[in-house]
Order: sequence, then C-alpha cells, then structure tokens
Amino acid sequence: MKKIIFILIAASIIPATSCSRWFVNSLGKSRVMEIKNGDGPGQVQIVRDEYSLNELSFRLEMHDGKAILADNNLKRLQVLDSSGTPELILGSLNNIDRSRFRAVNFNFSVIGAFTLDDSDNLYIQNRLESRKGGENGSFSPSYILVFNKNGELQYTMGKSGTPDLPFFYIEKLFTDSSNRLHVISRTFNSWELFIFNKRKREKYIDFSKIDFSENEGGYTYSGKIENMILTRSGDNMLISVAYYHDVRFKYRKVYEFSLEDDKIVRELTTIPDPKNVLFSIVDDKIIYLWNIEGKRIKFMLINTDGNIINNIRLDLDNNTIFSKIITDEKGKIFSYHVAETTMKIYEWN
Repeated sequence: MKKIIFILIAASIIPATSCSRWFVNSLGKSRVMEIKNGDGPGQVQIVRDEYSLNELSFRLEMHDGKAILADNNLKRLQVLDSSGTPELILGSLNNIDRSRFRAVNFNFSVIGAFTLDDSDNLYIQNRLESRKGGENGSFSPSYILVFNKNGELQYTMGKSGTPDLPFFYIEKLFTDSSNRLHVISRTFNSWELFIFNKRKREKYIDFSKIDFSENEGGYTYSGKIENMILTRSGDNMLISVAYYHDVRFKYRKVYEFSLEDDKIVRELTTIPDPKNVLFSIVDDKIIYLWNIEGKRIKFMLINTDGNIINNIRLDLDNNTIFSKIITDEKGKIFSYHVAETTMKIYEWN
C-alpha cells in the first residue's frame, strides 16, 4: 500500500485559493470530556502566572478513549474514562475519597513523560530534582516507574533495565503493539533509543554514530536530527533531519529507519520549507508534518511521490488561554483547550 504524508500548514502560509483545483474540507470536532479546575478527583489544577498559563504544571495524553492526566502541582497522575471519571488516581491523595475511587498513594518527585500500554500498564518518568536546576532542570536524572492497572508498582527501570543507571533527558515514551517500551532520550544533539521487553533491555541505538551530511553545489550541509517517531508495530521509525550550511537552512529530510536492521532503509521525502515539521504517524502509513501559526491549521495530503491529494482545515477556538493538538496511540487527532476554570478535550474527524 502506498504511504501517505500528512502535512499541516497554516492557512496564512498556503491559502486555499493558491491551489484552486483542490477542495478544502474542514474537520469537525466533538467534545470528549471536560475537566474542571480544582484539586479533587477528575480535576486539574490550572495555574497561571501574571503573563500566561504555566502549561508545564500538567500534561495530557490520550489512549484508547482514556485520558491520562499528570499534574505536578498536585503531584498526581489520573487515568480518566471517556466520561472523565477516574479509573485510577496515583500520587498524592489529598481531597480524594479512597472509598469511592481506585486510589493509590505514591510520592512522585516530578512527573515527566508517561504512556499506557494495551494491558493498561502505566510507564511514568519520575524526574529527580537537580541540585543546580531544581525541579525545572530538564537534565535531572530520571527513572521509569512501571505500575499495573491497579496502581501497584511493578518495578523501576534505568538505562540498563535495572535501576542502577538513571536516564537523563527523556524525549518521549512509547509502547508498540507488542507492549514493548521504547524510550527516546536526547542530550543536546545526541539521540538514543532504548527498547525494553518488560524490564529486559532488548536494543540500544546511539544515533550520533550516523553521519548526516550531504554535498551539493560545492557546499557541505550538516544534518541535525530534530525528531523521531516510532511506528505502532515497533519495527520501524521515522527520523526527521534538518540540513544546514553554517546556520542557513537548506532542507529537511524524513527517513525510514529499520529497527531490525539498525539502518536507514530509504528517504521518504525532502521538505524545502523550514516551517513544516515532522509531528506524528498514523496506522504506520500516514505521516504528519505540521506548521501552526495562530488558531487556523491547514492540512495538506501528499503521497510519497510528492503529489498533492487533498487539503483539510482545522479551526481552533480563539477564546482559550492555551490549546494543544495531540494524537492517541492510533494517530487520531485530539486537542485540549484551557480556559479560566476548565479544560475541554475534543476529537477531530
């Protein structure tokens, strides 16, 4: 089956009238749930400074219709069903009636990345506070805590699978269709991938050993990895590399990398516009590259031959403090929007 590339471009960059032969469809949205501001069950503590929202205090992910909500002000992580009712509350249990909810007391330091597998096991980055950077130090040592669906801690993981060597900056956590955990770690321009089957480390790849450089027109362009996206099967990943001559951007390339053969197997596309960035992959065959400017998003669909298939538009609500677009494990598009007293989650289709 021919793969399709999904490029998200702000309407101000490519107006609908610039390509009149393509009809532009607007995606509709349906509200999934609403989460109120507060410190009770199923709530999130929305904190604002004098300028704007302190977005780093909470984080939301979607998985199989459930919302996983981490709140570092409350030191708590919750798994919410499709109605917003907590299936599990993990962390500080202040203002929680333990007789009404499955709630487990746990002392988190700083909750970083997290994910859920298909057996409802939770993988949570617990970032220790740094002496130099405090709790906001991105390069603080981290461990991954693994909990079952009842909130019982199963084991603690470091780089080797055992907790002897901590991780540092974790870019993202991902579980594939076989429930293997993939940990992407980045320190400055050095990227690493760790793959675990339960607590056993099956693979480690240091991407700094790959030479990303190209010669063209008498110039040498140095490549810099910007993002990595794993396929749901766990067999391959996409690597986005931006090429520069000194500080001048030349183009961005997206490669397919085989995790079985530990090598790049092909180049998927070359992107000359620096504003189009690799974002996600859907069903192991649809790739999202995006550019967001303002509240209006335009999606351009092209195939791997570079042919435009269609254009789709997504319009966000202007009456919010903060909005973010995310995808679930299947690549479905969601967004969450924060106002003064509530967070609303929508699915787009």
